[in-house]
Amino acid sequence: MMLQKMRDGAQSLGAKIMVAIIAFVLTAFGFGAFNLFPVGDNVAATVNGQDISEVSLENETERRLRVLRAELGEDFDPALIDREQLRQSTLDSLIDRTLLLQLADDLNLAVARSELDRQITSMSEFQVDGVFDEGRFRSLLSNAGFSPASFFDDQERNVRLNQLAGALQSTAVVTDQEVRDASRVLGQRRDIAYLEFAADSFTEGIEVSDDEVARYYDENIHLYLTKENVDLEYVELSLDAMAAEQDVAEADIVAAFEEEERIGVESGGGEERRAAHILLETSDARSEQEATAMLLDIRSEIEGGASFGDKARDVSEDLGSGSNDGDLGFAGRGTFVTSFEEALWELEVGEISDPVTTQFGVHLVTLLEVRQAEPRVFEDERERLTETIKRDRADPIFEENLRVMDEIAFEQPDTLNGIVEALGLEIRVAEGVTREAGGDPFGDRVLREAVFEVDVLEGYNSPAVKLGDDTAVVARVTAHRPAAEVPLEEVTDGVRETLVARRAGEAAAVAAESALERLLAGDAASDVAGEYALTWNTHEATGYVDREIPVSVRQAAFRLSPPVGEERSATTTPLGNGSSALVVISRVDPGDYGAMSEAERVNLRGDLAQLASQRALVSVLGTLREEADL
Repeated sequence: MMLQKMRDGAQSLGAKIMVAIIAFVLTAFGFGAFNLFPVGDNVAATVNGQDISEVSLENETERRLRVLRAELGEDFDPALIDREQLRQSTLDSLIDRTLLLQLADDLNLAVARSELDRQITSMSEFQVDGVFDEGRFRSLLSNAGFSPASFFDDQERNVRLNQLAGALQSTAVVTDQEVRDASRVLGQRRDIAYLEFAADSFTEGIEVSDDEVARYYDENIHLYLTKENVDLEYVELSLDAMAAEQDVAEADIVAAFEEEERIGVESGGGEERRAAHILLETSDARSEQEATAMLLDIRSEIEGGASFGDKARDVSEDLGSGSNDGDLGFAGRGTFVTSFEEALWELEVGEISDPVTTQFGVHLVTLLEVRQAEPRVFEDERERLTETIKRDRADPIFEENLRVMDEIAFEQPDTLNGIVEALGLEIRVAEGVTREAGGDPFGDRVLREAVFEVDVLEGYNSPAVKLGDDTAVVARVTAHRPAAEVPLEEVTDGVRETLVARRAGEAAAVAAESALERLLAGDAASDVAGEYALTWNTHEATGYVDREIPVSVRQAAFRLSPPVGEERSATTTPLGNGSSALVVISRVDPGDYGAMSEAERVNLRGDLAQLASQRALVSVLGTLREEADL
């Protein structure tokens, strides 16, 4: 096996010389040095003389699959993914990205490496306790399919694309009239009525022959595959288990308690403050300056007599506290991020801060109440302190054992016995783990991805995969069962039910269209409903974002033109469950610009500006594609 040859060759003199060379290159040039040695590759597309390689296309397609898998979780079914269609859409996206980057080059858009480093190290996902952690950085990049070099390059391109988008957005002009017109549309309220033609009501009398079942099965065989799955044996390293083995003296617990008390006194930790806030998030559509200006206006309104709680409910984008008047409850020092905490501890009760910027957005903070925290009792803290000391002592042991575990997994690639002997762990088994799901600990997506790597499927150990901060697993596959066709006889009933449901849905759609024709011809709405033994669902003054009615019904209703005179405004729409609906609107009230708050008007203007910039970007892309040599 190629991988085994690599493992065996890793100890050779030639390999050691190569490692030394790589180490020199990294030291001299950094991770980007790998980009100095291009490798020949098949070309998927050429854009104005610039190649998009097959490897780049495959890597990006794989990344998209990983994103889908992460977003859908156990609902992700690779059998339903049209790989070729995904690959084509990915290629189109890479072509568009290349065209925009070429335009950015023409405009001399650039970012300094120091600024790029600052942005990356400030990303919260790469931080532990607020500090950039290189180990976490490398681990997350590996899981996402990036190397440090490729990630830096990707981020550099993203920054330049954002600069380009910002340039387009800065040219977007939104007039007051456009905001007024948009407010009338977006603030509309409509009287909506609909009849639901449930597919289940049309199943009677539908028959499906065996030939039809067989034909559907053959044409959709990808729907009737077993899930690829594996049986595994694995060893698990646990920080909790190591912590349980640590002995803690009484004097150590007392010393830890006294240290916490000292720090608490020095930091003012004996005091707790009850805060409320209003949060406005920042984005491409709303800058920090715009959010600050909006909050200053809101503070003026509150100082003029408006209620802070009412404003928080209306405006705050912190969903957790917004519905509760912005109330964050009592908290001591160390609970909030530094800038927020500093602002809060400078306030008197009832006072409102200047706008405060954090990584979450811009806040307006008020102090509601101050109280002294209850004195802590040593006995109440004993168990927590004991566990903390144990874990602190076990943590370096865990990290060292993790290193040993990973090393042995590589050096003894086809057995777990070496790890068991070195670390005193036990071999456990797991059966039927799929790419999408598995029992503990294989509920972890990263671990599942590791055991489905090609070399692990061939029987080699996985690397040590860290799950959170306190567990690590090495696994090896003992049985691999690829996806296979399920025999027709096992799924006949399911196929038949699918075909019956499909035809029932078609019949429901036909009935809805027939009812629409009668309604538009002038038949009474009650007669149309009575013919199908249905009852109209009516909703008055419904807004576009109201959720009392099905989304597809609401969307169909807001696509209809307002009724004129005696004419009816109606349509049909499919529902998500195979059913159909007949939708009617009888009254339309336009939105009222005058009833909007200033914050809502600013938000709307920002949304329109973003929409205008997106349209400008689409227009630019269209021109670039027309003129490009593809």
